[in-house]
Amino acid sequence: MDDCPRCGWPEDETYEVLSRHLTSDGVVSYTRCACGEVQMRFQPYDLGQVVTAGGLSRPSP
Repeated sequence: MDDCPRCGWPEDETYEVLSRHLTSDGVVSYTRCACGEVQMRFQPYDLGQVVTAGGLSRPSP
């Protein structure tokens, strides 16, 4: 995984977990970066690293 595109915080060092949800294929987690960016991550049930992560759209202040 890469660093946060907004602030550079290492994405493998999750700052805050907002929620986790079990699915038939794995676990979906919504996390918040130190800068406030919210991301959705998916980790399959088999052993390994997170395979996808993406930012969520937020309205501009």
